Amino acid sequence: MDGRILVTGRLAPFLISVLLLCSPISSMAQSPTSEMTVISTHSHDSSAFTQGLEMHDGFLYESTGLYGHSSLRQVDPISGEVLRIEMLEDDYFGEGITIVNDLIYMLTWKQEKTLVFDLDSFELVANLSYSGEGWGLCFDGTHLVMSNGSSELSFRNPVNFSIISTITVSDGGVEVDLLNELECVGETIYANVWGSDLIVAIDKSSGNVLQTVDASALSLGEPDDSNAVLNGIAYVSDSNAFLLTGKNWSSMHLVSFVSEEQVSEPEADSLIISILGTIWPVLLFAALIIFLSSMRLLGAFMQFFILFFSKRQPEQPRAISNIPPQEAEEQ
Repeated sequence: MDGRILVTGRLAPFLISVLLLCSPISSMAQSPTSEMTVISTHSHDSSAFTQGLEMHDGFLYESTGLYGHSSLRQVDPISGEVLRIEMLEDDYFGEGITIVNDLIYMLTWKQEKTLVFDLDSFELVANLSYSGEGWGLCFDGTHLVMSNGSSELSFRNPVNFSIISTITVSDGGVEVDLLNELECVGETIYANVWGSDLIVAIDKSSGNVLQTVDASALSLGEPDDSNAVLNGIAYVSDSNAFLLTGKNWSSMHLVSFVSEEQVSEPEADSLIISILGTIWPVLLFAALIIFLSSMRLLGAFMQFFILFFSKRQPEQPRAISNIPPQEAEEQ
């Protein structure tokens, strides 16, 4: 009996190890994926090599890139019509933009200059210097937040563009490179990952990726060009949604992101069912081993109790004959 218990005890760690190996643990190191719902679709100028988008007072402001084609635009977000346009000098490659009060800040790719325009007139009123490449830009209410194509974001002074602090963006401990166009919303920074259809939501204090949005469905029907990638995020506060587009896309889309807390219970149930579907053979085998072991133990206990009680059974007295002694002798 002790031997059977020992064998069962040795099986337990083995079964636990098998269960752990069969479980989909690789997803633990990744941020949760958000769902994306398309609310509406609008026209977009397909000649625009989009670098930055920003909503302000009902208008959409857009920056475009490429040498000799870079521009700053004011766009009707409903029709996609370009209402105003200011071309940059040919030696500037326009990058991300953001708006602070009545000024538009625009990065340049390799010229190490931030161009500052008057919001109403589109007149260039200043330029600020920085080192390295400029990619994306947003304003968090206090600081300008800038990307440079790496996993680093720098927080800068709007007055002189000096660096106040920096954070490194990581997802489950793995750095996220190629951060491009940015959009600041409260304590979260949304960033396009260049060359992909992914948008990451970043905690601006820690740099940790909170969620990842797969926007690949939006690129269907757009140019099959390695440069025609998703790029452009503008938060629309009135509808708590985002306008998204890409370089040389003919459409832009108003979408909402579903947060992790909004994932429905049926989806959680389906995940559990999926996990169980993967490991059910192991569970069945473990249950069979436990069942057989318990039956053997039960049989051993039953045999023990039968023997125990049979040995303790008192001997029955002999039957007393009712035949008179005299008749008994004659018989």
